[in-house]
Amino acid sequence: MDAYSGGAHSAPMPSVTPAADHLLARRSLRELGFGFIYWLGVVLVLEPGNLLHGAPPDAAAWGHEILRLAGAGLLGGLATPFLLALTRRLPIEGPQAGRRAAIHLAFCSAAAVVLVIASCLLATLLPGAARYPLEARIADELVANALLVTACLAGLTVLAHAARAIGRANPLGHAREVTITQRGHIARMDLAAVAWIETQGNYLALHGREGTKLLRRTAKSFEAELDPARFVRIHRRIIVALDAVQSVAPRDAGDATVRLANGEELRVSRNYRTQLWKALEASAQRLSTAT
Repeated sequence: MDAYSGGAHSAPMPSVTPAADHLLARRSLRELGFGFIYWLGVVLVLEPGNLLHGAPPDAAAWGHEILRLAGAGLLGGLATPFLLALTRRLPIEGPQAGRRAAIHLAFCSAAAVVLVIASCLLATLLPGAARYPLEARIADELVANALLVTACLAGLTVLAHAARAIGRANPLGHAREVTITQRGHIARMDLAAVAWIETQGNYLALHGREGTKLLRRTAKSFEAELDPARFVRIHRRIIVALDAVQSVAPRDAGDATVRLANGEELRVSRNYRTQLWKALEASAQRLSTAT
């Protein structure tokens, strides 16, 4: 049965499309890589006695230093996606900017404590680690470095907000996420996880990985903000994400049926069928070129 048969409704979407999963996985890998480079730079610049202040005397010292720096970068890199996720979910803006800034500061402080403790635990695994009581080492490191690590996390938060502002002002003007307001709560929804969009009266229903979210916007104004390389209209009331399309089958009277990767089926009206074919062909060409 079609997921759309002409009447306004709210159809659930229980699973994430493989293409959306792929995009989210790629974003996580980029964030891990960015975090690794950021924290490696922090350690090299701020920590005394590292490679920037003098070369190790022998091969064993070289290996120890490389392991230590790689561990520090990896540890900070693992924390970075959580901080960036908080930035996307609770950006420091709007009427609640002060409250959100306090939440970010609390998160940075707690994360700094976790990172310092984890670094002390990892230090005990390094070759030639000094025999030093772990509890005393953790206490000393917290006193010496917790505030500094908190400041570095806050700096990363500032960079994330700056990148967010640049992304919103991209020259093509394509939206990458949307603000959803429901029952007084405000949340961000990543358009990379949206499989299809449906007009429902004065609202747009965005069907994605977190179910169906309602957005009070007109289809015409919102469609102008979407990336045409990913979204295409297939019906006067339906817009679909090309990377969510699994197959297209013809129907009577020139219509067609789009089957999504999660099994849902959407109707393609004959007025938009040619537009869909062209968009799918262009998407396939871009994919083959990229690979």
